[in-house]
Amino acid sequence: MLSNCTVIPVPALQDNYMYLIIDNETKQAAVVDPVDTDAIQKAAADNSAVITTILTTHNHWDHSSGNIKLHKAVSSIERVYGGMGDNVPGATHEVGDGDSFTIGEKTSVKVLFTPCHTPGHVCYHVDDAHVFTGDTMFISGCGNFNTGTPLQMTEAFDKILSLPDHTKVWVGHEYTAKNCAFACFCEPNNENLKKRHEWAKGMGSMHTGGQGTIPSTIAEEKAHNPFARIDHPDVMQFCGPCDDRHERMRLVRKGKDDWGRRS
Repeated sequence: MLSNCTVIPVPALQDNYMYLIIDNETKQAAVVDPVDTDAIQKAAADNSAVITTILTTHNHWDHSSGNIKLHKAVSSIERVYGGMGDNVPGATHEVGDGDSFTIGEKTSVKVLFTPCHTPGHVCYHVDDAHVFTGDTMFISGCGNFNTGTPLQMTEAFDKILSLPDHTKVWVGHEYTAKNCAFACFCEPNNENLKKRHEWAKGMGSMHTGGQGTIPSTIAEEKAHNPFARIDHPDVMQFCGPCDDRHERMRLVRKGKDDWGRRS
């Protein structure tokens, strides 16, 4: 099936990713988490796209602080989306689970409400082919729970992982190599994870001249992300005796935090 849109990643700050989503028929575009307003405007100009929409995954400054500045600078912007209760700067539309709208004529957007990292974090499922996961799901990792709960992150992952396996996963940060290193620690006998780690190290980061590791796919995350594998026997062994899925999510998160302090 031909895609209705084109996705262009734009690196920002030390390891953030912004995205330009262009409706192919109209050249109208949405931007995801445009913290670097100059860089995202240049990407739009380079691709002859007109920005009409801002999609904010959550309210942290490194994702949302460009909203008001960009809205003032670009007269064609009509809508600034953010999650319900997340207090996203400059939001004109607060959205919740299942809300939908379009970019341009044909590019569909459906909202997945994924609170945990922030109270109103959302992901955007675009054109039935892409999901923009902000700081909920990373490649081989997940975001900090902050004031959220393991139950919320488990439900968020279940929601994202229910998308078709071919869905491209576009994340909020380039953390892949370190995430893969922890995945190998979590499942030390999994040769596929070792290969994935070597691949990630070789790809490097777009921020420092490398190719970067985005996008992943839902299928790849099911195979390589320990937070997506809390029901797999090897990850269950890592957690120790525990029948509660939400508790296993907590234990994997704690395991990564503890490992991170040692590594």
